[in-house]
Amino acid sequence: MQFMGVKAYKFPLVKFYWPFFVGFGITTVLISKAQTALSNTEEFINDPRHPRFASGDVDHK
Repeated sequence: MQFMGVKAYKFPLVKFYWPFFVGFGITTVLISKAQTALSNTEEFINDPRHPRFASGDVDHK
């Protein structure tokens, strides 16, 4: 069976690889939270590359 040129394999990928999918999601969320926390530290809060300047917020938090 083909759907848009992609063959449907009989091997159950999700059944065996679900821990990797969950781990990828958790790792992505944790890295995002760590990046946000580190970019809001006192050392980097006034850096002109900070994302809050791109949104037009120029007031110090």
